[in-house]
Order: sequence, then structure tokens, then C-alpha cells
Amino acid sequence: MVPLKRLGVLVTLLRFVKWIVVTDPRRALISIGLNLLQGVFPAIHVYLAAGIFGQIMHVYDGTSGVRPLMEWIAIWAFASLLQLFIRPLEAVYTERLRQEMEDSLLRRLQDKAARLRLEAFERADFYDLLTRARFMAGPGQFLNLLWEFYRLLTSAVKVISVALLVAAWNGWLLLALVVVALPEPIAGFIQAKSAFFLKRKQTEPERVMGYLASTLASREAAKEVRTFDAAPWLIGRWESLYRNVTDTLYRQERAQQHTRAALSGASAIGLAAGVGWTAWTVATGSLTAAEFGAMMFALQQMKEGVGLIFGRMGFFRDRLLRIEDLFIYLDLGPEEPVGGESPESLGELSVERLSYRYPQSDRDALSDISFSLREGERIALVGSNGSGKTTLVKVVLGLYAPTSGRVRYGGLDMARLDLRRLRDRSAAVFQDFIRYAFSLRDNVGFGRAERADDMEAIRRASSLGGADEVAGTLPDGFETMLTRQFSDGTDLSGGQWQRVAISRAFMRDAPFIVLDEPTAALDPKAETDVFERFAAMAGSRTAILVSHRLGMARLCDRVMVLQGGRLIELGTHDELLAAGGEYARLWALQSQWYRESPPMQTARP
Repeated sequence: MVPLKRLGVLVTLLRFVKWIVVTDPRRALISIGLNLLQGVFPAIHVYLAAGIFGQIMHVYDGTSGVRPLMEWIAIWAFASLLQLFIRPLEAVYTERLRQEMEDSLLRRLQDKAARLRLEAFERADFYDLLTRARFMAGPGQFLNLLWEFYRLLTSAVKVISVALLVAAWNGWLLLALVVVALPEPIAGFIQAKSAFFLKRKQTEPERVMGYLASTLASREAAKEVRTFDAAPWLIGRWESLYRNVTDTLYRQERAQQHTRAALSGASAIGLAAGVGWTAWTVATGSLTAAEFGAMMFALQQMKEGVGLIFGRMGFFRDRLLRIEDLFIYLDLGPEEPVGGESPESLGELSVERLSYRYPQSDRDALSDISFSLREGERIALVGSNGSGKTTLVKVVLGLYAPTSGRVRYGGLDMARLDLRRLRDRSAAVFQDFIRYAFSLRDNVGFGRAERADDMEAIRRASSLGGADEVAGTLPDGFETMLTRQFSDGTDLSGGQWQRVAISRAFMRDAPFIVLDEPTAALDPKAETDVFERFAAMAGSRTAILVSHRLGMARLCDRVMVLQGGRLIELGTHDELLAAGGEYARLWALQSQWYRESPPMQTARP
């Protein structure tokens, strides 16, 4: 991830406008056009007022009848009705455009999180940027931004058009317009109550959406989501919830705008009556033409427009800076490579002089490691905490790209392989495996996300991994929600969650499997049970078992010992004990844990 480069306010503004248009060209152009038209309406009214003033003067001095005056008034009333009709129409278009932009934004944020290399999740500044970027995806943020943009656009057009025409309205007409403006806020005040209760009803679906989004973007979930290719399923689940929420809001907004339109129509009738009354007073001589209008309204329009432009510019600029962070995040790299070679089988795993350094670190986590793993071989990866075991596994699985050296599968450099295809043939139970806040069925099904609805496969995997025993203790079996965050859910013990995670790996049914210290918090006897289940799952598959505890090493064909990021010993359990090195020393320290354990399966010949 390269250092962040600011885009600048002008570039951000142009990119934002482009995004509005690209998201939905038809709605965007209609919405922008309606806002431009609303900005022109004050000038149209000034022009019509000037015509009305002239006709009134003619009526007053007796050079014309009342009919031409009433024709001007009719044109003016039509223009007013058209303007009042455009407001709710524009609001409906803007609301749907806002929803589509938020949908596009959230999909791009989540897709970006799924495509970024895992190294990005190891950087502190990545999370700072992600937090700022996700702020703009918060409820109402895009609607506020769109409104501010449109208000500034409308005000600018209004000021320019009125300034060019330099016309004026009568004070009575200004008062009438104030009266016309009252029904909509009154209706909005009443409708706010129903909007509040609808929003409260949607609290839990929105929290579920938040959980899905955070799962896709979190450091803890990133490796498992990639390994099991669960991102499309999670995004699909989120999108379904999002559509339900936004469609309900859209229907409510449409109904409210219809109500406001009806109230606006009634107000327009009152406005037309007020204009007619004002004209009648001029015709009868009760009001002079000078008193009828002058330039008060035009000046007021310009004053309001200029005040809004300058008053809201600071807020709009703040939002532009926020959306700038969003654009920087969407431009961020590096991303997962797409495509590549896809051999029929993985073949022998060969690691050649591999080194890896974490972002923002000044030392290697792995240094000059070389080994090979034959197809179907089972190898134990042991060492103390911080020796580099988990890092090595992530590099081998393609989650991290080597800083130097090579990883080969069947003689092919991993950099040339299709990583999605590689992970399709891999299964892993990580030390910090994810406890999804979904049903037991979903938790197991995520091992093969495209078959998450295949109940037969889920039951088969659960039988192998022990999750079927967990299901038997739950009130709704496989449909029980495994969380207390949402309604009717429950939680599991650590040992039960271990069985669920191993069943998830069984669901993968992959030729290459990894067990990365998921038993660190268990006692040796419980650990023995987990390892024996895993050994049964491994069968004739290629397997790596990672632990800093050595009881599982006897299940494997060979043992690798890491220390300080370096491979210091490699051989069978018996060979390393006979060598009297680091492995033998660790075994002497830990062997007392296993003296009372039941006999374990020995390594295959």
C-alpha cells in the first residue's frame, strides 16, 4: 500500500458529479435538470411579474381591459403549479438516486475489502482510512451530500438568473409565498413520527447489515473469508437485507411526497386567489403600482441565494473532504490478482528461500525458509509463540505474497496460479477462526459457500467434524442462531465452537488442509480429541498442522521447527528426538502433559 495522496477539492467535486451521473444516468440527469429548473423559476416569476405589472398599469390608466391581465396571471399560476409539482418529483428521483449511490458505494467498499491483499489489513493507517471511508456509507450521509450539492446548484442558478433579469415582486406576493411554504414543513413534522417508528423497526436488520459489512472488512475474518471464498455469499446476504430496508423507506418517502404534493396544490390555489385579490386592489385604485412590487422580491431572492451559497459552502466542503477519503480508499492497492494458471492437481508444495516482512515493519517475520511437502504428506509445524508459524501458513495459502523467494505448487510458481482456484482446493481451521453470528447450518456451510444450502453435505461434514453433536444440544438444531446479538440466539462453549470450525473445514472437502493452532486455549486432553478428528479429516490429503504444543507432532509424517522466523530443524518425530536439538528440548518440557493422555495414532509409514 503506497502512501496516501490527496485528490484536491476540485478533483473530488468533479469525480463526485461523475459518480452521480454514472450511477444512474437517467435519474441523475432528470434530478439535476429538475434542480436547475427550480433555480430558474424565480427569474421566470420575476419576468411574469413584470408583465403583470405592465398590464396592471394599463388597466389602471384605462388603456387595456382586465382580460390580458388575467391571461398573464394564468400563465404565472401555471408556472407556480409546475414548480410545486417539480419539488416532490425531484425529491423522489433524488431519494432513489441516493439509494442507488449508497448501494453502489457499499458494494464497492465490500468488494474492495474482499479484493485487497491481506497485507493491507496489517497496516494501522489502513483502518484509519477505512473508518473515514465507511463514514460516508452511514445512513443519510449521501442524502445530505446530494441535498447540499443540489441546494448550492439551485441557489447559484437562482442568483444568476434573477440578477440578469433584475425584476421585483409585490410584498403581498412574498407573504403569499411564505404561506405557501408552510404546509410542507407542517406535513413533514407530522410524518416524522411515522418515519421514526419505521426506522426503529429496522434497527435489527440494519445491525445485521452492519455485522455482514464488518465481517467482510475485518482483519480477523479476511483470511477465512478468502480461503473459503465466502465474500460473494456474504455480499449477497447483505444486498438482500439492504433492498428490503431501502424499498420500505422508498415507499414511505413516495407516499409522503404525494401528501406534500396535495398540500402544495391546495396552497397554490390560495396563492392564485391572493394574486387575483392583489390585482383587483390595483384595478380599483386601492393599491398603487409602485406599492405593488418594486424590486423587493428579486432582491430578497438574491439575498437568500447568496446567503445560502456562502453559508453552506463550509459544510459542503467538509463533506467533500470526507468523500475524498472514500475515493482514496477505492483507489487503494494492491489487490488480489485475477486469473492465472489452474493445474489439475496441486502436486508437491515446494518453498524456496522464502522471506516475508510485514508492512510498516523493519525486520523479517520469515527468513530464508526452504522445504518441500509431498502430495499426501502430513507435516507438523511447531515452534514457540512468535516464531512465524502462522505467517508461513498464510504465505503458503497465498494470503500473503512473499517478500522474496518462491512458493511452488506442482512446479508452478504461486505468483502464476489462479489464487481463487488454489483456495478452492484448500481448507483451513485458523487459530482465530470466525464465530459467525448466523445459524449453525450457515457456520458449517461457509466451508463451501456455494453449497451453503446443501443440507445433506452440511450434515455429512458435521458428522465428521462433530458439529452434529452440537446440533443435538441446541433448541432448533442446525437452524439455531449462534449469537446473543440477535433475537432467539445462543452461544457455544469453546470446545463446541472447535467442532463447528473443524466441520466447516470438512465441508470444504479440499485436497490441501491446514490446522493453525485452533486448540491453543484447550487443555491437552481436549486438544488430543481435536487433533484426532483433524487427523481423520486429513486422510490421504496433504496437510499442515500448526502448534506450539507438540502432542500432535506424532500424528504427522515429518516435523518442522521454526525459531525466530527461521527453519532450524526438519525430520520425523523420532529423528528429531534422537538429534537432541530444539525439538527434543521442547518435547522434554511438554511430554508430561501427554503421559496420561490416551494413545495417539502414529504417523503413517
